[in-house]
Amino acid sequence: MRYLLNRVKVYSIYFFEYIKHREWAAIANAFLYMFTKKSYANGKQMNSSMGVFATRKGTLDFQYINYAYEIEIKHFIEQHHFEVFLDIGACLGEYCIWLGNKGYTCLAFEPVKESYHMVLQNIALNQLADKVSAFNFGLGSANTIAHFEINETNPGANKRVNTPTNETLTFQIKVLDEVFGNFGLSPETKLLVKIDVEGMEVEMIKGASKFLQYFDNITLIIEEKLSGESLIRDALNEICNFEYGQVDSYNIYAKKIA
Repeated sequence: MRYLLNRVKVYSIYFFEYIKHREWAAIANAFLYMFTKKSYANGKQMNSSMGVFATRKGTLDFQYINYAYEIEIKHFIEQHHFEVFLDIGACLGEYCIWLGNKGYTCLAFEPVKESYHMVLQNIALNQLADKVSAFNFGLGSANTIAHFEINETNPGANKRVNTPTNETLTFQIKVLDEVFGNFGLSPETKLLVKIDVEGMEVEMIKGASKFLQYFDNITLIIEEKLSGESLIRDALNEICNFEYGQVDSYNIYAKKIA
């Protein structure tokens, strides 16, 4: 019953947000997707409480840009004090646009070229070039080229595969330890890092040991549904001491302990 009431609350916020910004087509698309599991979105520019967004035809972009999407994560972010936000697996850049509009410095990492270009469009639409920087590569444990299976309807669920096919695309993967020195951040910078890399979370962490050791104040939000919480904790505990907790049913947080 509690789960059902929570879902009703979240769906109510979804529809309130669409109504608030007069995105009537999004309401129809949300109902159609619930019953058909197909997106009939036309890919137009949309307004939301998070900013102004270019969206893609036939995708769930209209859902990603709604404040109610992953609302527990947004509430967690709102309750934390930080200076710089890293979104590893940025998709449309919706989190960076939202936080950039609030005045935060944001770094968006997105290996899928089409999604990366959407991030650039949304930075421009919101005039946030001074707040949000985008990088067209993923983060892992080695500098390499990876093969990804593209989800046309749900671009946020693109995932790496071991065997390339005619349906896969290749993307660049870099090691965070080798690139974070270019960001000009001091060890005292308060960081909040969101990691959603569709099963590559442990690899990404293994390539970020120096990064995690360098900063004194760092909190991670990590999607664990594909990698598994225990493996993520093991990887982090080999690097530093962390306090752990739950953000929502799919995400944990790890806060570095000095």
